[in-house]
Amino acid sequence: MRHPRVFHMMSVTAWPSVQRHGLLSTLRLIDLFGLDTAERDRLLSSPRKQSTVLSAPGLPPAVIRDQKPMKFIADKIGPDSSLGEYLNAINSRVFFWASPQRLNRLRHAKDYRTEEQVVLHVDTRALVERHGPRIELCRLSSGAVTQQNHPCRGHRSWLPIADYPYDEYRRRHGRDNALVEVTVIDVVPDILDLTDTIEGAIG
Repeated sequence: MRHPRVFHMMSVTAWPSVQRHGLLSTLRLIDLFGLDTAERDRLLSSPRKQSTVLSAPGLPPAVIRDQKPMKFIADKIGPDSSLGEYLNAINSRVFFWASPQRLNRLRHAKDYRTEEQVVLHVDTRALVERHGPRIELCRLSSGAVTQQNHPCRGHRSWLPIADYPYDEYRRRHGRDNALVEVTVIDVVPDILDLTDTIEGAIG
């Protein structure tokens, strides 16, 4: 297998919630915590400028990440999509990095390098066996638009495994850039069953 492990990084604050519920998309977290219309709109209708810690009686806290790397996203939506469709697609997914190199870029980014993080090393084969029909792949870091020369993107930037042209992308972009993101639509409730290494976890 070309990518035997994929990687998910979270704030240590979110770890108890992941232990209880698994990995949930932003939309599923908002539903779980019963946020009102105004708060849903604030978190979903435009790129988030800061992370938000969710809390509710009887639930461990959860964290919705900021979207600061979407700096130029308004100018980089493809003609077959819209900002709203793109954000809905982003907020409907659980994200994994396809390589440790991409993971480490995020881990050492300015906004995260001083924060305590938990990193899950996930068995790719097991993830595909359990959740294959809901897995979609992307050649880009879909939420990173920090330069004006970054490629356009939209809600169709992810493709099912069977439709993903890995060999073509490898020829055109090189092995390290043939696949960047592995995503699961909605939720991965059994993520701990699929994880063989946990970095930074407490409790």
